[in-house]
Amino acid sequence: MPAQQRTRRAAAYQDIADDLAAGISTGRLPAGLNLPSERRLAAAYGVNRQTVRAALQHLRTQGRVAGDHLGTYALAPPGARPVRASLSRTPATSFPGSFLPPDRPAAGGGRLARRTPERWAAAALDIPPDRAALTYDHRLTGPDGTALQRATTWFAPVLVLLVPQLGRAAAAADAGPAADRTGGPTADLGDLYLWSAMAGLRLRAADRVQLVRAPAPGGGAADGLAVHRTITDQHGRALIGTAFRISDEGAELRYADSQAILPGDRLPRTAGAAAIGASDRAVLHSWASPNAPDRGLALRARIVLGCEQAAAEEVAGRLGHSTALVTAWRDRFRAGGLRALEASPRSRRTRPAPTQAAARTAGRTAERTAERTAAGV
Repeated sequence: MPAQQRTRRAAAYQDIADDLAAGISTGRLPAGLNLPSERRLAAAYGVNRQTVRAALQHLRTQGRVAGDHLGTYALAPPGARPVRASLSRTPATSFPGSFLPPDRPAAGGGRLARRTPERWAAAALDIPPDRAALTYDHRLTGPDGTALQRATTWFAPVLVLLVPQLGRAAAAADAGPAADRTGGPTADLGDLYLWSAMAGLRLRAADRVQLVRAPAPGGGAADGLAVHRTITDQHGRALIGTAFRISDEGAELRYADSQAILPGDRLPRTAGAAAIGASDRAVLHSWASPNAPDRGLALRARIVLGCEQAAAEEVAGRLGHSTALVTAWRDRFRAGGLRALEASPRSRRTRPAPTQAAARTAGRTAERTAERTAAGV
């Protein structure tokens, strides 16, 4: 493909992404509501569907849109979706996690490196055993400097592509001197669960626990706890493998579910998403009434009210619907509030009005067609 044509195609997808992002920021594309279909967007901008998909993927990585089995919908602008910093600043909820008692004082720090993963991690993440992978070494220490927990994490290459913040951290580590890459530059990945949630990933962890009767790597107590944690996304892809070594005698497992939902899955996308306001709750209860005329809207209201206190799986079982449906409407309410519940994604989908970006991309398409016709293609 000629370089000029590649440049034009790249510019087209970027123009479309910029125009849709502007529509989200101004409210032309309301948060929580479906965007027009790929076919309609392609027709409106005068491009093929692959170009539209590239634009939508770019917006997903920026946290501007999200998708579910109901379609692709807009998220509120970042300024309207503040995230509570405390969610990602405690050892238990920040990455890679902690098995220490909640009241145990500990300081954390981590370093990035490139190393071959352990055999179990290579198998879980589908990484060839002789290939180096992005690695994160993290340590929790007590006030006296004693190592309480060590964690070594390996990342699947696809996660580095899906989560822009992780990709930038990896690029910064790789750009440093060779000695730094070997020794490992310092990095703060404590918000990885949040970054993953912003990229549209819903992560789950499965742990395998064993008692260690040998000295931990790098010293420490002779006895301790070892945990191998594999983290998968909603599609079943294994993305993260972490080996924990815990030497603190107060360490404890706080799981009741072997497929525990990680903190990022419960992070609010809008202000007040975790706690429904009194006025919104009153409206939801009115919609959820057994005598409500709109059965679809009543179900959505019950989903949102149920998810305020329970996990999506539990609400799905209680209502007799799929977890995917419950998760979709829960997230749409968090993105767009009551308005997102009122709008059925299967109903009227308006075609976006032509914009300057659409005119530019349509003009480029016409220009390419003329060039190919002149060349006899």
